Amino acid sequence: MKAKFVFFCVLNFSLHQAFSQGCIAIRNLTGFGQFMIPEYGEEPVKWMVNVNTRYFRSYEEFDGSTNLQIVPEDQKVNHVYVTDISVTKMLDKGWSFTVDVPFTAADRTAWQEHENDPENKYKRTTRSFGLSDIRVTLYKWLFDVSTFHKGNIQLGLGLKLPTGDYRFQDYFYKQSGRTIAPVNQSIQLGDGGTGISLELNTYYTINKTIGIYGNFFYLFNPRDVNGTLSGFPQDAANLAAGATVNSVPDAYTWRAGGNLTFGKTVIWAGVRDEGLPVHDVIGSSNGNRRPGKIISVEPGINYKLKACTVYGFVPFPIYRATKQSVPDEIIGRPSPGGFADYMIFVGVFFNL
Repeated sequence: MKAKFVFFCVLNFSLHQAFSQGCIAIRNLTGFGQFMIPEYGEEPVKWMVNVNTRYFRSYEEFDGSTNLQIVPEDQKVNHVYVTDISVTKMLDKGWSFTVDVPFTAADRTAWQEHENDPENKYKRTTRSFGLSDIRVTLYKWLFDVSTFHKGNIQLGLGLKLPTGDYRFQDYFYKQSGRTIAPVNQSIQLGDGGTGISLELNTYYTINKTIGIYGNFFYLFNPRDVNGTLSGFPQDAANLAAGATVNSVPDAYTWRAGGNLTFGKTVIWAGVRDEGLPVHDVIGSSNGNRRPGKIISVEPGINYKLKACTVYGFVPFPIYRATKQSVPDEIIGRPSPGGFADYMIFVGVFFNL
């Protein structure tokens, strides 16, 4: 039989590119290989197109795993929307090639970044919008996709390009008047680095109803800092520690769980772990970053229609924690960061 590929409908990365979550700027991490498993039918698929949108609102601030319980008037609130358009060309013998193009619209509302009088606390909003970091990935299923297997393993090697504006600017309101400056790192469109991604995607079909899956992703970002001002004061301590410019961090995600199939409907339940490490695997780890991790439970559903498959996933964090960055360790201060209470992923997938 000829191999036919259908939607796996398992979400991350992410996010990427993401995809980011709050001040923990986890960007577009989702590998397209996480969306598909080989299935066996009569007609081969030549192209696959996936369009998905992710949204979150972050406002809770953590220091380590401690929720700082910031009162609403002092919360720094982020809204982030990311729409990914992924196009995959199916090749022979289990090979495929994917181009992932994300677009981001984000805003951040706070009073602290605008030098307002603490007695006034008048909040203002900065925004970003545009193309984020594009990623191209080559995938290979290890077992022959022309014959039936209850399970398979897919490897992916990708290149993340610095196409997103990592110096996006908006207006800030200082005591000296309105000025234009780079927006907060958490709503920047890109990180300014050319990165290399490694992926491993796997599944196993226990029977016609029950299956299990696993997705593992790591983004290597060798560049140290991108030169964009972080917003920290240009004082001696921050300058000496390197906190005044933004870092270009590595990022990772892994996911594992199971699914139940009922006709055209698949129900998913799994665990998701994503984060930014303190130290990069390759290169230095200086500059402003907010290292940390988020562990979530991740329910989801997809439904197969005649011409497409629609899906939705809603990860809920069960553990969130920041870690101390290199500059903050030098200065001797904590590295708090913001997180969301949930994320929403919705999308549609087409075989062509």
